[in-house]
Amino acid sequence: MYQIIIAILLVVCLGLGYYVWKQSQDSSFTSSDKKYTEKELQAKLKQFEENNSNKSVSSEQEQELKQRLDQQNKLVLAELKIELADKVREEEKEMRKRTLELQEQINKKEQQLEEKLDKIDLEREKIEKIKDELRAIRDDLLVKRQDVEQKENELETKIQTKLEELAKITFTEAKTRVLDQSKEEMGHELISWQHKIVEQAEEDANKKAREIVAMAIQRCSSEVANEFTITTVKLNSEDDKAKIIGKAGRNIQWLEKTLGVEIVVDETPEVVTVSGFSSVRRHIAKRTLEKLLADGRVHPSSIEEMHEKAKAEIAQEIAEAGEWAVNELGIYDFPAKLIRMIGRLKFRTSYGQNMLRHSVEMAKLAGLLADEVNAAFPNRTTPVDKMVCIKGALLHDIGKAVDEETSPKGNHIELGEKICDMFELDWKIKKCISSHHDESYEDPERGMCIEAILVDACDNISGGRLGARKETAEAYFQRMEALEKVAQNTVGVTKSWIMRGSKEMWVFFDTETVSPARMNRIIRQISQDISSMVKTPVKIKVVGFYDKRVIEYAG
Repeated sequence: MYQIIIAILLVVCLGLGYYVWKQSQDSSFTSSDKKYTEKELQAKLKQFEENNSNKSVSSEQEQELKQRLDQQNKLVLAELKIELADKVREEEKEMRKRTLELQEQINKKEQQLEEKLDKIDLEREKIEKIKDELRAIRDDLLVKRQDVEQKENELETKIQTKLEELAKITFTEAKTRVLDQSKEEMGHELISWQHKIVEQAEEDANKKAREIVAMAIQRCSSEVANEFTITTVKLNSEDDKAKIIGKAGRNIQWLEKTLGVEIVVDETPEVVTVSGFSSVRRHIAKRTLEKLLADGRVHPSSIEEMHEKAKAEIAQEIAEAGEWAVNELGIYDFPAKLIRMIGRLKFRTSYGQNMLRHSVEMAKLAGLLADEVNAAFPNRTTPVDKMVCIKGALLHDIGKAVDEETSPKGNHIELGEKICDMFELDWKIKKCISSHHDESYEDPERGMCIEAILVDACDNISGGRLGARKETAEAYFQRMEALEKVAQNTVGVTKSWIMRGSKEMWVFFDTETVSPARMNRIIRQISQDISSMVKTPVKIKVVGFYDKRVIEYAG
């Protein structure tokens, strides 16, 4: 560091000398033998510039001036070196003093650290000694414990042997006798106790279920209006029938060929009936006929034109209906194709009940039931999935959206399961579709599906309430009478009840004439007779009741 400072000062001094020498080259003045001061030299230079500007300076004078300047520069440099050397010595003294102070502080810190390390070593030695003592105590306790256990086992063996000698019976036989006697004395009390607990649990469960269902129904408001399933077109006058039929029946033949339906023109005034298996196709045909009659031109080209317009309008209505349903329920992850399938339910009815409104109503009820169940049972490990209930209820009859397009007409449950597989939906949603008629809520691999139970309950609530579905009273009573006759004509049956909106039949047997084994055969025969003799729109569950019940509990 000091060497660098000295070098910098030397460079500065040399630069000053060079500058002075350069200035001396540009001026000339007379020299004398005596030593001039700086002020005298400057005065002589000025005088030389004023008075002798036209005179030339000899080489000897110039040389003498250079020598004097060099001498002065050397003197200045020598003085600067002396000053710098003094300053460097003073700084070295200060640095040495600071270094000594720091060294003393470091020595003190090292001494303190060594003292602390010595204390830590002493404490470590004490801890190790305590650990050794504790290990020795533990080993002694283990040995004593083994001795005590061995002595206890020996005493138990001696006592058991002595008791067996006195009682003249082994310990196992005595234990068996005590257990048998306890079972005989306490068996009846335990069974009655179990019956009371089970009955109380069933009463509590039924009460809670009724409260949950009632609360969900009260919170859900929906339309109850029926829809007519007959597709008719109202005419402005009887002349419109002639337009529809056309010359030699050409128009009606072209209409039936293009629309894929049968058009019935009978004696009913100002009405034409559209008949066909597909409800969507019937609505397209109805819309086409209305457009043709409004236009007034009925011929093959206009029929095809109006048919295309009607198809586009119905397709738009289907898409809008599907969007309305999913937005109404807060479902935003269904693909567009599945939403269009849901919209097709708008043109599908069952016993006068619109399938789309029925499915949306069910979905709302299912969401409310899920909330009520989760609130009533907050400690369940797996709470009910509300969105699965809503989606499963909305899609429970999705097979009916496409069953009319299949040939032959397919089962709507099987078609619904295929749709779930097609769109890779959750297995619980598929279970909701497959079990809302046969009540098979348990999956062999994944276990019980609570969501499917709630969806089935919502289906019964929505379809079974008054005014939801429409069936002629005469047909309904005839079906009820036919079901009751099948049961009453069976030997051994005392009475039968039709339950759950004619979806279940409870059959009661005479215990004196019918055995439990025979009851199973009779129930099977009654279900076969119903399938062959009674035409029913739904699957009927036959339940047999035997007055003398034998109940066992396992686990």
